[in-house]
Amino acid sequence: MRVLGILGSPHKDGGSAQLLLSALKAAEKEGAKTEIVSVYDGEIKPCIGCIHNEEPVCKFPCIFDDFGKSILEKINQADGLIFSTPIYWFAPSGPLKILIDRITCLENMISYGEPSYMEGKVVGAIAVGADAGGPWTCGYLITTFTSMGAIIPPWGIAYSYKGNKAIWDDKALMDVINIGLLVIKMIKLLKRGEKSQLTYIDNKNLLNEIRSEVLKELKHIKEFENYGRKTISRGNI
Repeated sequence: MRVLGILGSPHKDGGSAQLLLSALKAAEKEGAKTEIVSVYDGEIKPCIGCIHNEEPVCKFPCIFDDFGKSILEKINQADGLIFSTPIYWFAPSGPLKILIDRITCLENMISYGEPSYMEGKVVGAIAVGADAGGPWTCGYLITTFTSMGAIIPPWGIAYSYKGNKAIWDDKALMDVINIGLLVIKMIKLLKRGEKSQLTYIDNKNLLNEIRSEVLKELKHIKEFENYGRKTISRGNI
C-alpha cells in the first residue's frame, strides 16, 4: 500500500508539513509505505486546457516534461493520497492548484476508453492557516477528487488555524492521525476485502507518540536546511 503525501507549502517545517507528516506516520502504523513531495521543489507548468482540443491530447502522463510530470507519475502509482496545504484566500496554494489542474490528465483517460486513473484512489485533505477558510479549502479538495473518481474516507478532512504551531493543536493532530489510519483501512477494504471499523479514534497515547516522532523529524529537517544555508554562504565568500 503506497500513500503519497503532497505538500502544498514552501515551508517544510511549517504547519502544513507538521500535520502531513503526522498523517503519514499514522498510515505507516497501519502498514503503508509513504513518501512526501512538495509542489515547491520544481517547476509545474500551468495546464493549457488541451482537453478542449478538437482531437484532445489530454491524457496521462500529460504533455509537459517537468517536475509536475514526476509528481503525476507518483500519483498514478499510489493507492492513497493525502494533500496538505496552507489556506490562501479560502483555497489551496497556487502551485497545488496548478498541479490539481494537471491531474486532469489522469481523470481524462475516460476519453480513451479507460477508467479514470484516479478512480479508487483514497484521498484525504488537510488545510492550515491563521484565519478562516479551512472548510472551504478542504471542501474544494475533496469535491474535486471525488469528481475524478477518488474515494474520500470517513473523517477525511482536517484543518487547523494555529499556523506553524499546528503540531500543538491537539484536535487537528488527532484529526490528521485519523486521516492516516482511515485512508489505509479504506485501501485494505477496497483492495483486500479486509473489514475493520472505519470510525474515529481518540487516542492520546498515539497522539503524543506521533507528535514526538514528527518533532524529531522536523528537527532533522531544520538542521539539514541550516547546514545547507551555511554551505551556500561559505561558497559565496
